[in-house]
Amino acid sequence: MSSLKEIKEEILKSKRIGLSFHTSPDGDAIGSTLALLNALRHLGKDSYIISRDVISDNLSFLSFANEIDGNTLEPKEGTDLVIILDCGNVERISADLSNYKGKVINIDHHISNEEYGFINYVDVSAAATCEISYLLAEELGIDFKNKTDVEINIGSAVYTGIVTDTGSFRHSNVTKRTHKIVSELIELGVNNSKVHSNLFDNKPFEKVKLMGCVLSNIELALENKVAVLEIPKGMLEEFNLKNTDTSDIISVGLGIKGVEVSMLLKEVEDGVKGSLRSKNDVDVRKVAEVYGGGGHIKAAGVMQKGVDIETAKENLLKILKEELK
Repeated sequence: MSSLKEIKEEILKSKRIGLSFHTSPDGDAIGSTLALLNALRHLGKDSYIISRDVISDNLSFLSFANEIDGNTLEPKEGTDLVIILDCGNVERISADLSNYKGKVINIDHHISNEEYGFINYVDVSAAATCEISYLLAEELGIDFKNKTDVEINIGSAVYTGIVTDTGSFRHSNVTKRTHKIVSELIELGVNNSKVHSNLFDNKPFEKVKLMGCVLSNIELALENKVAVLEIPKGMLEEFNLKNTDTSDIISVGLGIKGVEVSMLLKEVEDGVKGSLRSKNDVDVRKVAEVYGGGGHIKAAGVMQKGVDIETAKENLLKILKEELK
């Protein structure tokens, strides 16, 4: 694995830097990217977001979140460095790099990362890519003992990614370092209660109605060990929630007694996006990888193109049946 010092050297000699993450970005993808963007701007670097996705409402409180607007799809002219955060493979990058000839740095914590960068910093021991962003910010000279808006904005983004990727610290990916970083963020002045409130206690009324609609049609499969939730095409638009985060819906399925895996299928224009979460020993990353997806043992995502929601469900249940044996 490359070092943070190598990444720092590339950043310092670069004139224009683009940042991106995986498609359908979650709290860690957004948090790690905005943490680094805030750090780069503080250093005076010409840096910006490349993304075909827009930010979900519950993450819009973060500094510079408004710049994730889906309008910059590829690197701008003069960009000599692109940094991709929290993305395991090229296909899932929320940016079009097909015409880009500059350097790519890949920063991630997924064990399935394909190391597609000029520099690859993949720390699978990190509970979230935000842990790496925090350490990189320190390497770049950000002093988290300075309790100014700059450090607090970076820290809030880091805390957001850590709390979302660890399931509020309940997943087994949490380490001593995770708690050390978080304790330093609390000492810095990051308002953890406010971050939690923005993430989890700030649902629009329409979102609650959406959850009710999805949950009213929940199914149990494979001897009641798999919860299946579906968002058919048009449902998000019906509730005016095109950009909403749906991770809290899948978590409800995992909370059912006896359920080992929760699956959320979202029908989109060119296929079906699937999110998978497991409670104990099922490796949902293996299931996602069969159809070109990836992620973690207990949380993974996959996009099945050119299929309907029923076919996508059958495909994943077939693989899950083997994993549950």
